[in-house]
Amino acid sequence: MEDARMSLPKAFQPFVEGAPCSVIVRLVLEYLIDDVILRLLFKENADKQYERKITLGHLVKILLDVACGNHPSINAAYLKRKDYIKASEAAFYGKLNRTEPAIAEAIVEYVGKRTSQLIRAMKGLQKEPIPGLATYVLDGNALAGTEHRLKPLRKTRSAALPGKSLAMYEYATGVVRNALLEEDAHRQERAQLPDLKIRRGMHLIADRNFCVASFMLRLHKAKSYFTIRYHRQFPLHPAGRVYSRGRCETGTLSEQSIQVTDDDGQVFFFRKITLTLDVPTRDGETEIVLISNLSATVSATTIATAYRKRWTIEQHFQRLTDWLHCEVPTLGYPRAALFAFAMSLVAANALAVLIAAIRAVHGDEAADNLSYKYLVNEVEGTYLGMMIVLPPHRWSFIRRCTVKQTASLLLDISRHADLSVLTKSRRGPKKPRPKIPKPKTPHVSTYRVLKEAREKAC
Repeated sequence: MEDARMSLPKAFQPFVEGAPCSVIVRLVLEYLIDDVILRLLFKENADKQYERKITLGHLVKILLDVACGNHPSINAAYLKRKDYIKASEAAFYGKLNRTEPAIAEAIVEYVGKRTSQLIRAMKGLQKEPIPGLATYVLDGNALAGTEHRLKPLRKTRSAALPGKSLAMYEYATGVVRNALLEEDAHRQERAQLPDLKIRRGMHLIADRNFCVASFMLRLHKAKSYFTIRYHRQFPLHPAGRVYSRGRCETGTLSEQSIQVTDDDGQVFFFRKITLTLDVPTRDGETEIVLISNLSATVSATTIATAYRKRWTIEQHFQRLTDWLHCEVPTLGYPRAALFAFAMSLVAANALAVLIAAIRAVHGDEAADNLSYKYLVNEVEGTYLGMMIVLPPHRWSFIRRCTVKQTASLLLDISRHADLSVLTKSRRGPKKPRPKIPKPKTPHVSTYRVLKEAREKAC
């Protein structure tokens, strides 16, 4: 028996017709963020923390208000909800500064799973780079330096880095499914790889920083696939002759088999694909070498083309910075900064549902040409007024809806979207940038500075 079709009350109709993007984002966040689930996630993942007056739900909602641009700062978002929280400002910031990264990681994973299910129910997926395989893009992101408000940081002019993240981006949905958060900004990203969750049958694309034999062998033994750019520290052991594989859009291709041996002495054979570029990169590189364990039925051209999709996660991080306020310079404590970043990932996943709804209703071309700036501006411009007319309790009905009911409702609303005001503005070709030497700017890890200060105080 199919789910009954949902419809919005008449009070919602003016906003559905005038600001459908705002309505969709608000419905999605209400659907995803459930206080009962948040309490359960806190209970399962908290180590030393506890909940009293200030709950995890309070932190999530305030940080989401900032990420979505509903309030210009965390303090403004707190003041708007202080009567609801019934705790002092100092208590609120104390709780935020101690929120453990594992809790934020659990929220991102839960929301990522629910968002992916919703997008698939709407049939708003992008085409996979490798047909038949779910592709994920892996990359790290270092948070920008914060203000030197903390006492131990006032003694240095170096940039204070509050931490870094390692994110797994699902290409078909445009959703970050997992994120590993690290307080120590100077810790190598490769050190987080053992904690990364691997899905059987997935196809992982990553840059050369993740070209580690143990990681690739772990993927291979888990019956998963990878395409990772070669790093010169990775030992190459050729196991056959070099074959020409024709051309792709950016150059000529060749392929060779290589062998990798694990700690038990077992030998595995992978593919080494070399792309000789027609035009060197801006760093002067003339070749891009890829290591992959995809079967021979997947051509070298397909693999090289798929690797170019790695830039989608770079663009995703850039959108988080530009439009979703993922880096809050006033948050000096690493845990607070990382929690704010995690909430920007949640907000971005809600935005991914909006784009998927437009893709399902208006087509791939319309979705691919959407301007994130215009989307976010529409949401920010109408959200507060909409919430005055339709306070939070008017939206809670969406929590009782099934995935199919929610997907159907969002698709109906997206039909009202005026794409003429949401499409990217076309510009001419970029002018070449002059070559400027990279500055040697020192930086410090906030986590290590605070640790040294605590040790000196003891």
